[in-house]
This record gives sequence, structure tokens and C-alpha cells, in this order.
Amino acid sequence: MEALIRRKDTVKLLILSYLLNGLNQREISKRLCLTPQAISEYFKELNSEGFVRNYEVTEKGLRWLVEKLYEIHVWSENILKNLYSEKVVAIAVGKVRKGDKVRYWFDNGLIYCEASDDYNAVALTNGENEEVLIKPIMFKPPEKGKVTIFVVPDVTLGGSKVVDVQKIYEIAKDKVVVALGVEALIACRKANLNPVFFGAKHCCVEAVHHGCDVLAVCTQSLLNDLIQTLMDENIKYEILK
Repeated sequence: MEALIRRKDTVKLLILSYLLNGLNQREISKRLCLTPQAISEYFKELNSEGFVRNYEVTEKGLRWLVEKLYEIHVWSENILKNLYSEKVVAIAVGKVRKGDKVRYWFDNGLIYCEASDDYNAVALTNGENEEVLIKPIMFKPPEKGKVTIFVVPDVTLGGSKVVDVQKIYEIAKDKVVVALGVEALIACRKANLNPVFFGAKHCCVEAVHHGCDVLAVCTQSLLNDLIQTLMDENIKYEILK
């Protein structure tokens, strides 16, 4: 696990990965929050080791990268197996007693359970229409949700005054709604919606990872930052105007 224990190996792994994605030295410096001088020193070392030639990953570099990524994969899979076999908190539908066989499922980002012969977990506490502790036989996380982005012009271009707020209202059905930017917030309020505003971007990512679909009403000037975050998190999105 040297790639995670040694910072130098971690940075090398990330540099090689970014090179394979077509990023240049300046972009890599920005992504890793390192100075151009520091990145230049790493490139010198990667060149001397034969991992990089002319800013391209060599066969030797690819073999090293695959080896380190495989080690991380095996390590993370073992952690996930342990994590997903742990106890989780679910919301009981009806009455659940300690020791009951229960079926759990995801709905709108939350875990629910009920007593059932078609079970995939065991209840560890009692509860009725309230939180209970369960132990899944095998925990399977929810599939990621997706993000629909509705772009609102900046205030100098008309802001909320020039958007179809009825369309926002219709798109918002069955979605978590977040607003990025004051123009976006006002557009949501005009559509009779109460979006998450403070911490909206974090909420958007968190909701998607919990299986929720999200409507992100976003002011134009904040759009690029939102898209970069979604790309970094490997979240699917579509843009509407």
C-alpha cells in the first residue's frame, strides 16, 4: 500500500492518471494544489524512473500504475465488504421486533425496512414506524441519482425575470431541489419551491450518492464550478435552459 502510505507515490499515481486523461502540467498543478515548481520536480523524477517520456506515460509507467491501482482496489474492496456488512439504521414500516427477518430498501435517499419472509437483513432493535438498527445479510448501496441543471442568467442578463418558472416547477417533481446563486434562489421561490441554498453544491452531491435525483437550479456564472464538481464525482447530469 505504498501508493497511499507514501505521499510521493500518491502524487506520482495521480500525475500518471491525469496524464492519461490528457491534462497538461499546468492543469495537473492546479488539480493537485501544488506549485508548478513542485510538479516540475515530480516530472523530473518520473522521467528519470522511465515512467514518463515527452509528457506521455510509458509502458513501464503503465505497469507501475496498474500494479498500484490493483493494490488499492484489493484494499478498498476488503474495506467495503467490512463496511457493508456492518449495522445500518433504517426506518421501520409498521412494527419490527428484535430478531425479526426484515426486508430493507431505499426510497428517496433513505433506508426503510419491514418484517418479511423475503428478507435481506435481521432487526437488532425494536421499533414501530421509527428508526431501528438492522444488520444486512449483504449491503448493496443505492444506485447514484442524476442531476438536471436548470441554468438561470446572471442578474445583468435578466436573472429570474427571464426564466420559465413554471418549467422549473414541473421539472422539480420527485427531485431534491438545490439553488446555486441568488438569481437561482429567487427563480425557485417564484416557482413556489423551497430549495436548499446554503451548502447547495454539497447537498447536491450527497443526495445523488444516496440515490436521489436532483434539480440544480444554477446561476450561469456558477455553472462551470458545478459541472467540474459533478465530473470529479463521476455524476451524470444534463443541462437545461
